[in-house]
Amino acid sequence: MKCARLAIRISAVAAIVAALFSIGSAQNREKFGISAKAGGVNAIVGRVMVKRTGQAPQLLSNRDDLVAGDLVTTGTDSLVEVLLNPGSYLRLGENSELVLADTSLDNLLVRLNRGSAIIEATGADDTQLLIGVVTDQQRMMIVRRGIYRINALPGSTELLVQKGRAFPANDPSQLIKSGKKVTLTGSAAFVAKLEKSDRDLFENWSRERGKALARANDRLSARTLTGYLESAGWSAEFSGRRWGLWTFNPFMSCYTFLPFRYGWSSPYGSFYGQYLNPFGYYPGGGTSNQPVIVRNPPSSGGSFGGYPSGSGGGATRNPISVPTVMPLPSNAGPRDPDGGGRRVGKIDSP
Repeated sequence: MKCARLAIRISAVAAIVAALFSIGSAQNREKFGISAKAGGVNAIVGRVMVKRTGQAPQLLSNRDDLVAGDLVTTGTDSLVEVLLNPGSYLRLGENSELVLADTSLDNLLVRLNRGSAIIEATGADDTQLLIGVVTDQQRMMIVRRGIYRINALPGSTELLVQKGRAFPANDPSQLIKSGKKVTLTGSAAFVAKLEKSDRDLFENWSRERGKALARANDRLSARTLTGYLESAGWSAEFSGRRWGLWTFNPFMSCYTFLPFRYGWSSPYGSFYGQYLNPFGYYPGGGTSNQPVIVRNPPSSGGSFGGYPSGSGGGATRNPISVPTVMPLPSNAGPRDPDGGGRRVGKIDSP
């Protein structure tokens, strides 16, 4: 039975990766080439249900958009990927239940009732994402780009920080760094080092999605996007505190991230090949009255959040104000001991 179950899961992973590259009809989403909203359903494997306010449960499709209060439930061998703030993806594992409590970009909040979720958060080193996640035991804040897994178990919550930084919302001094696994109960937290045994097929699927979505950015049509920007108007789409946009690739039937700066990559390591220059500057000279799509120079991979020299504004120009809702916690205090399994103190209920 275990071998059969493993085979089914591997087949599901292979199916969704293949589906990403299939050419299909995008239906209504072709009209919305660019978006900054959270809640879009980007991929589904298996049978996923949604319960909306005042409605009976129904099947969720990859053309749906979730709104605040929607309850999403996955069954055995079912997976779903949902867009958060531009650049951040939430992936829900099998036999899990989640409520997208708040979809506003300045106050994102996800409630994981049971099961597992992975958040892939893309950003520059100077961005503070502030994505809220709440379970029965704890309310947490994701503050940096990285990869986070949350397991909502009976009586406890596990937070696995593969990369990035997070902290309990009631105590920002308890900073949880990369490579740590925190087990939260109703009154305490225990910190240990992440082990290879903590990885599974859900983790592998999330990694493959991260790589494929970065490739989807590289295969965007700059001409199509430029035409959309000209027809939609700059002020209507790009006002506000943002560092990138969701951009739909109709040939790959998914949204991908289009940053406002060059040199960005997925926290899984895959490089975003194109970015949007909001001031209409082309590298090496030339300007436009509209924002332009620019291909990253081959040598820019691995750096985060800049403008290459010759882009018109200089390397230090910052076109978008970065959200700064609260300062990052200091490194002082008993927040993240290095010793495995050490108790860190009491944590209030959410």
